[in-house]
Amino acid sequence: MANQDRRACDLDRLVRLMERCQDDTLEVLGSGAAGRLGNWQRYEDDLEALVNFIRERLLHTRENGYALEQKHRLSLERIVVHECPELFSVEDRQIAEATLAGILQARATGTCRRSTTF
Repeated sequence: MANQDRRACDLDRLVRLMERCQDDTLEVLGSGAAGRLGNWQRYEDDLEALVNFIRERLLHTRENGYALEQKHRLSLERIVVHECPELFSVEDRQIAEATLAGILQARATGTCRRSTTF
């Protein structure tokens, strides 16, 4: 029973953080980005599915995370690194840390670049 309580607590906390992240995304990046992020709500009753949704987004919306970080707002990356690191793998945290630092992986070429346009 204790394990179920822990998962529920983690899910509740993660849902509250995702609500705040979506609000911050709307304010900083607009309705398009916030609407896409809003798909997280499909998974708000399933911790594992929500964590997997966040993992997937980490690889595809890196510029958004960096832009939110520059405005001192809550991003998925900040959730992964600072708010709920116990829910994510070392690799997830490394990707998020790199994004927060402005190091964005170019998908096609495998090269790295530092973002300068936010």
